[in-house]
Amino acid sequence: MPLELHKITPADTLAWTRIRAIAYYGPTHDLLHSGPISESSIQGVAEDRKHDLAKPNTWHWKIVDTDLDPSDDDPPDNCGRTIAIAVWSMHNVKAEGSNESTAIPAEKADNNDAPVFLPPELRLDALTSLLNPIRAAQKEVMGTEKQYFMLNQFATHPDHQSRGAGSLLLNWGLQKADEEGLVMYLDATETGRPVYEKRGFKLVRATEWDRVPWGGQGRDWHGQMVRQPQDVLSS
Repeated sequence: MPLELHKITPADTLAWTRIRAIAYYGPTHDLLHSGPISESSIQGVAEDRKHDLAKPNTWHWKIVDTDLDPSDDDPPDNCGRTIAIAVWSMHNVKAEGSNESTAIPAEKADNNDAPVFLPPELRLDALTSLLNPIRAAQKEVMGTEKQYFMLNQFATHPDHQSRGAGSLLLNWGLQKADEEGLVMYLDATETGRPVYEKRGFKLVRATEWDRVPWGGQGRDWHGQMVRQPQDVLSS
């Protein structure tokens, strides 16, 4: 099962969108939508994601299993099937010769912003209720001045979990952050928290979203986690 790391291109946005939707599916997803997501909405989100690839200070990666045929969502020249994706971003970046932070401030994280294309099934009021505390926590934990590196999206297709795809994606981000000497930040689910803790992340805060007012049960938990660069830890 040769797994390869490749950059996401505009031809990959449908596979990226589909994998993310499948991997993130759960009770919270159902409450954020008024019904099943239509194929036209999937296509619309995928088209919208092509603009994300041009954003400054962002990196988009995919894992391709070269032993498998491309899926219907993959480009024909994919050399295999895309099974996992990750999106990283650098925040509070200062323009050359300036002391002011520009480009992707903390409060505009990729995974915290509503997309430009809004699927008609999306309950925007519910999404805002979920994301506002997460936005606020990120800003309070990381601030708006000191540069840092963030994992915005991280998803493996459920049929291909526990095969090393996630580790390959995470390794790229850890190495990038260490080379830049940057603190890393992410929002973890309860399931993902132990994985990140094994890689040096520490839980510094947690936010919860009550599903009950929106017609569901239980709470959606997000852990704000931070990892110091390895050269700092070893010095």
